[in-house]
Amino acid sequence: MTPSARLSAAIELLEEIESSLARKGQAADVLVRHYFRKRRYAGSSDRSAVIDLVYDVIRNRGEYSWRLMSAGLPITVSDMALLALRFKNDALGPELFEGPYAQEEPDADRLERLERAVNLTDPPPQALLNVPDWLADHLDSRFGEDVMTEVEALSGRASVDLRVNSLKADRDTVMAALEKAGIEAEVTPFSPLGIRLGKPIPVNELPGFREGKLEVQGEASQIASLITGAKEKEQVVDLCAGAGGKALALGAMMNNSGQIYAMDTDKKRLETLKIRTDRAGLTNIQIHRLTSGEPKRAEQLQRFANSMDMVVVDAPCSGSGIWRRSPELRWRLEEDDMEELVATQRSLLLEAMDLVKPGGRVAYMTCSVLEMENEGIVDYVLGRRYDWALTDYHRILDDAGLTNLPQSASNAPEMLLLTPARHGTDGFFLALLNRLAE
Repeated sequence: MTPSARLSAAIELLEEIESSLARKGQAADVLVRHYFRKRRYAGSSDRSAVIDLVYDVIRNRGEYSWRLMSAGLPITVSDMALLALRFKNDALGPELFEGPYAQEEPDADRLERLERAVNLTDPPPQALLNVPDWLADHLDSRFGEDVMTEVEALSGRASVDLRVNSLKADRDTVMAALEKAGIEAEVTPFSPLGIRLGKPIPVNELPGFREGKLEVQGEASQIASLITGAKEKEQVVDLCAGAGGKALALGAMMNNSGQIYAMDTDKKRLETLKIRTDRAGLTNIQIHRLTSGEPKRAEQLQRFANSMDMVVVDAPCSGSGIWRRSPELRWRLEEDDMEELVATQRSLLLEAMDLVKPGGRVAYMTCSVLEMENEGIVDYVLGRRYDWALTDYHRILDDAGLTNLPQSASNAPEMLLLTPARHGTDGFFLALLNRLAE
C-alpha cells in the first residue's frame, strides 16, 4: 500500500468506528478484523501501520479534539489522523494525497492550522485525560493527584499473558518449550502460573497450547482467581462465566474435584468454554445457559440456593480497566449507561449471595476502576445483608502464592484494585464477602 492508501484506509476505518460508537455497534477490533479480511492484499506492515494510526487517534481523541478546536479547525477523523502523523514527525508531504483513492490535499490555510494545532502547548488536564468530561470527574475522584499517571497507563499497550494449566504442566517446563521454539517470553511478576509473551503470536502456534497446557488469561484475572481460594471438593458457581477463563483457572485449583457450575446467558461464549474445558482436560465443570428474564432465571437458580461454598461474580461493567485492549470503550460509554450497569451489578451480587450456604463466600469482580461499580456495589449489598461481612484479601495472599503483590489502589484497603500503573496489569477489582455461619 502507498502512504496515501494507508492514510485513506485509516480514515475509512476511523469513520466506521465513529459511526459504530454513535449507534453502539461493533467494537473497534471487530471492525478492524472485518476491514482487512476483505482486503487481503494488504501486507502485514501495511496492516500494522494502519492499525497503529487508528488506535493512536482513538487513544488521543480528547487531546486531538482540543488541538483542532483551538486551532480553528473542525473536529474530524481525517484531521485527527493528520495530527497523529505530524506527532510522529512525518511531514504532510504530497505522497499522502496522490493516487486514485487518496484524500484531498489540505489547502495552505488548513495546513497552517494543523501546524498550529501540533505546536500548541499546555493542553488542559481534561483534554490530556482523553475521556469524556463526566468520566474525568469519576477518575479524579478515584485517583486524586495520581489520576494522570493512572490514566496514561490505562492508555498504554496491554501485554499478552498466558496461564499454565497446573493439571498438565508446570511453568518451568512450558518456559523451556517456548525458549526452544524461539518464542520470547518471561514469567509474570506476581502470578506463579503466569507467562508474558514478548510480542503477540497466534496462540494455537504456541507449544503446548493444543494439548491444553496453556490458556490465554491476563495476569489480573489470574491473581483474582488465586485469591478466591478455591479448594478441592468445593461446590462453586461462576455466575457470569462467559468464555470461562476463571472457571478454567478454578477447575485446576480444585484439582479437577468438586464441581463448578459455569453459567452465562451467552450461548456462543459457553460453546467456546466447552471447547476450552475439553482441551484443558477438566471434568469438574458443568455448563449451564441461563435466561436473562424472570421468573425463569429464578427457577433455574433455585436448585443452587443456600448450598454453594463459593459464587464468583465477574459482573458486566464499563470496561474502564481494559482500555489498553479496547481504547474506544471510553468513548462508547455514556453517563446514562452507568445507572443501568450499577443496577445490574447490584442485582447480580445479591443473586449470588442467595446461592451461598452459611460459612460460604462470594468473590465479586469487575474489569473496572470506577468506584461506583466496585466499592459502591459492595457497600450497597452489605447495607442490606446483615449476615454478611467483608473479608480482607490480604489474608489470602500467602496461601495464593502472591506475597509480593503491591498494595491495592482502592481507598478501602480490604478490597483489591489492580491498575496498570501500580501492578502492570489490566484494571481489575476484587472483593471477598463471607456469609456468617449460623
